[in-house]
Amino acid sequence: MTHDLDRVVAAIAPDPGPGLVPGAHDLMREIMDSSPAPALQPTVESARRRRRMGWRIAVPAVAVLAASVTVLGWTSALPVFGPEPVAAALHITQEDGYYVIQVKDLRADPAEYQAQLKALGLDVSLRLVPATPGLVGELMATSPSNEVIKEFKTIDRLGPCDKLGSCPTGLKIPVGYKGTASVDLNREAEPGEEYFASTSFDAKGEPMHCVPYVNKKVGEVRTILAGRGLSILGFATGDSPETVKEVATVPDSWHVTGGFLVMPGKARVFAGPEPTADHLVKMRWEKQGCS
Repeated sequence: MTHDLDRVVAAIAPDPGPGLVPGAHDLMREIMDSSPAPALQPTVESARRRRRMGWRIAVPAVAVLAASVTVLGWTSALPVFGPEPVAAALHITQEDGYYVIQVKDLRADPAEYQAQLKALGLDVSLRLVPATPGLVGELMATSPSNEVIKEFKTIDRLGPCDKLGSCPTGLKIPVGYKGTASVDLNREAEPGEEYFASTSFDAKGEPMHCVPYVNKKVGEVRTILAGRGLSILGFATGDSPETVKEVATVPDSWHVTGGFLVMPGKARVFAGPEPTADHLVKMRWEKQGCS
């Protein structure tokens, strides 16, 4: 059985809820299929396809990570632009015609972020959303019509990036920007918290990256997942949007053709009675940079 993953995944993804960019899986798929490029520079159409990320998505909760943790590397040594309150949720500097924005307090209410941005004359809302390991640190900025805001840029970490995208460490917004924008920044998920942004569990930065599991039987893959601290929460079967469905169990003799993380430690697996064609498995392996 051959899965057209992009179409099948879109069929099982639930309503993303307020603020989600509809049908947004293909943006990250484009990143996976090409050389790393600066974040926030995709086409308008691809931006509309981002946050589904191919799999099951949950409405985000307010970040509850410890305030002292410097998750995502979003801290700055740049001089602060103007007076910054000691308890400010964001660290904002000004450089080369841009506000450089980095998160100081991951526990802050999104309203605190928005208030600090509003003080600069920016009508920009920011929220932190739980994401799978390969997507932590990525962000998406969109207009009210769900178009990517091309004026927004990112500061990317220097050197190799072991995740999808370009490992951004900060957001840059033009000084004097007059539009309205919504920004989602991916953070680590808490135990038991469903992911808002998710991709294939064998994508770069994910726990099954370059693990030769495709076409192995369910029983074998269950053991492989357990060795990486994962268990199977359920299965998805079918090879098209019209036939795909979620089920609790399948025979251990079925073949695994893909999977995705639902929450920390829990995966949903694509499986069927027939394996994927060998040439398609090889193409997928090579495309992901595995050898």
